[in-house]
Amino acid sequence: MDLNFLNTILNTHSVSGFENEMRKEFLNYTKEFVDSTYIDKMGNAYASIVSGDNSMKYLIEAHMDEIGFQVVYIDDDGYIYIRANGSVDIHCVPGSQVRIITSSGERVNGIIGKTPIHLLNSEDRNKCVEISSLWIDTGLCKAQVMKKVSIGNPVAIIPNVLYLSEHVISSKSLDNKIGVFIISQVLKRLSDVSQKSFNVHGVATVQEEVGHRGAYVCECKVCPDLTISLDVDFATDVPNGLKSKYGEIALGRGVIIHRSIDNDIPTTYALEKLAKKLNIRHQISARNMPVGGTNTFILQQSHGGNKTISLGIPCRYMHTPVELCNLDDVNAAIDLLYNIITSPELIE
Repeated sequence: MDLNFLNTILNTHSVSGFENEMRKEFLNYTKEFVDSTYIDKMGNAYASIVSGDNSMKYLIEAHMDEIGFQVVYIDDDGYIYIRANGSVDIHCVPGSQVRIITSSGERVNGIIGKTPIHLLNSEDRNKCVEISSLWIDTGLCKAQVMKKVSIGNPVAIIPNVLYLSEHVISSKSLDNKIGVFIISQVLKRLSDVSQKSFNVHGVATVQEEVGHRGAYVCECKVCPDLTISLDVDFATDVPNGLKSKYGEIALGRGVIIHRSIDNDIPTTYALEKLAKKLNIRHQISARNMPVGGTNTFILQQSHGGNKTISLGIPCRYMHTPVELCNLDDVNAAIDLLYNIITSPELIE
């Protein structure tokens, strides 16, 4: 695995609707070993290996956008008010270090402030804050703020990559830059296959966190024989993990094969057999709902219907600034995807 590239993309900002920085890194990296790259009108980024018209066609998709904010108001003292882009965990927002990406491309750092707990009455101390009651403090006066920041500017959590051990990584936006990273590594590995009998389109999609919007476009663009969607999934190996509700999913036990209705069930059974045959660590999940939750349900229904499967990477503390994943699970996903594509007869 090229951890330098993983670190690079985790240090980008790609708030939903503002994915350009991440898109550029993905395309610059993959163009060195794929046949072609492309950006559609929606902003989805494609990196493709093409071996022939009659070869099996795969779409491997992962969304590159991250949860974040946009500026909605600047008050008379230069404090900046925001709203969320995506389902931000409001409990983790106060005290966050953030970066405003201005219209000129300049970066303005700030922190998300709130009324100190000492100044709240006992009732308000126990209430969950609302995002409209929080503000960004840049340390600048209003004139300086107004010169740099404008309404609609995206706001991202400041990059904070931290390796807790050789295999365990914490960072903002592992959801779902870890999925895009997996796609890049699968494409790189496939590029070394001497006799290719597959067409693979790796797509980093936009705006998943605000309604799966990029997924609507990319499936119609590729029209694949098999679509594989990658995303993080809830790890339940934490206190109050609610295994009875969400299943038993743990970091370090392998890639997750989903059996929700978004997935072609016979193919998921074949995937499990393939993983067992190759000793690839894996876990089985019915997911926490019968349909939805990832781009898969959009990809499945687009353009008259498609054969879809989804794979997950266990993730703790999802939609917070300190998401946590295990690189062993990432390796397992790369191995499984590579073998799906190079040995299609094993899953037919």
